[in-house]
Amino acid sequence: MVYVDLFGTTSEKDFVAKAFQKLGSLESNMEKMLNILKKAAKSFSVQFGVDPFTNQPIITPVPVSNSENDDGLPLKNLMDIFERFSKDRRLVVVFDEFQDVTEYAGSDSFEKRLRGFIQTHKNICYIFSGSRKHIITAMFQSNARAFYNQAASFSLKEISSKHYVAWLKKLFAGGKNKMTTNDLMLIVNRFENHPMYIQFFCYFLYEELQHSPWDESLMEKIEDSILKNKKAEFQVLWGSLPKNQRKTLKLVIIKHGKGLFAGDMSRLVEIKTASIVSQCLKALCEKDVLIKEDKYVFQDLLFQRWLARKL
Repeated sequence: MVYVDLFGTTSEKDFVAKAFQKLGSLESNMEKMLNILKKAAKSFSVQFGVDPFTNQPIITPVPVSNSENDDGLPLKNLMDIFERFSKDRRLVVVFDEFQDVTEYAGSDSFEKRLRGFIQTHKNICYIFSGSRKHIITAMFQSNARAFYNQAASFSLKEISSKHYVAWLKKLFAGGKNKMTTNDLMLIVNRFENHPMYIQFFCYFLYEELQHSPWDESLMEKIEDSILKNKKAEFQVLWGSLPKNQRKTLKLVIIKHGKGLFAGDMSRLVEIKTASIVSQCLKALCEKDVLIKEDKYVFQDLLFQRWLARKL
């Protein structure tokens, strides 16, 4: 499997470079890898290095001409290499944070060329994932986009509480901090089975348990401390939102994300019409403040908690 994290990439050149850096996961034999690259790469040479964390080879493309794109040759070389490897084995190539390619200069052209290569590959499974759901959904569901209907969608389901509890119990036991199943279930429920927030909270809890015994009051104490530390960040976000969007967030909290368009609901937070609520919800989703599922939920659970206390 080749896993390519595209977070932070800003151009096609970055995309190609990031992908090349992960080619080492396909072949640990440097000599064999070099022979494959020599046959496939026409517009650049490569430099080899070693990842200090995984000990896997890192491959970095080095252009040999003055043109940065060479009419798309670097991308073609990359995709040719994937295809060459797939002749001997089935491959899985994961492009994470794939929605970032929409910010590249000439993104439409890039998406079309990338699709052109991918749709000819017969022995490779491509996975496109991303954290900005509304953007990546539009990439594959809008008939004006290059990847329209080119992939089946798959939503990640919530991780079962029992799996969290078993995992956390093992980690706390390693630090000689015994936590009961009920104690851990309280934590999982409090943070609504969200992996990032559970791990974030338990990091501070682990430290606290080094000098204080477990008590349910610790949950309030730690959450208060976390929200206090993030106060400045949340104030900036809240202050950047127009008045009606702030009122809409208040409505989402009051109604737990459901039944937001009734006339009496909009009047509850002094918004004139339900259509304004609808416009604000759309804008808040585009800003990644809210996510639309079977109801509207906050992208950042801690921001929701801070705002609920503030309001």
